[in-house]
Amino acid sequence: MYDEKLIRRIKSGDMEALGVLIQKYYNDIYAYCYRRLDNKHDAQDVTQEVFLHFCRNFDSYTQRGKCRNYLYAVAHNLCINAMQKKTPIPLEDVERKSPYDDVAVDRFEAADCVESALNELPKEQKEVILLRFYHDFKLKEIAQIMDSGLSITKYRLSQGIKTLSKLLSKEDWI
Repeated sequence: MYDEKLIRRIKSGDMEALGVLIQKYYNDIYAYCYRRLDNKHDAQDVTQEVFLHFCRNFDSYTQRGKCRNYLYAVAHNLCINAMQKKTPIPLEDVERKSPYDDVAVDRFEAADCVESALNELPKEQKEVILLRFYHDFKLKEIAQIMDSGLSITKYRLSQGIKTLSKLLSKEDWI
């Protein structure tokens, strides 16, 4: 409901409302892009592109669904484009991190293990899991974002969870 009011205000030329809308979703879109691209700078660039796309195409934007879903769909497509352009970074160019205390290391290793396992999933399964568990989307919304049917979205989530569970059990994390 709140987004609809902001959209109406933006359509009437209220740029402050546009700023409010961007502030509302910027961090979530950035987090989504970062998880997809695994690179801070690429995630920042794509996040900016998402909102530029929204601003440039605002006149043609129709409120068929939630604004949040529209922004995530744009982010989804732009992340795919960015991944296709991405070239691998040589291992020697990766900066080494300084050691942390044992608790922080354990948490970092656990998070790293989950991220590694997620990266081994087929991209559609990874995408569904990220949207569902990291960004709290409903399955119907995920289907809209990914432009796929609800049943295939449910299947991808189910298969992704099974595969993720197997991968993590190999690493003794579950």
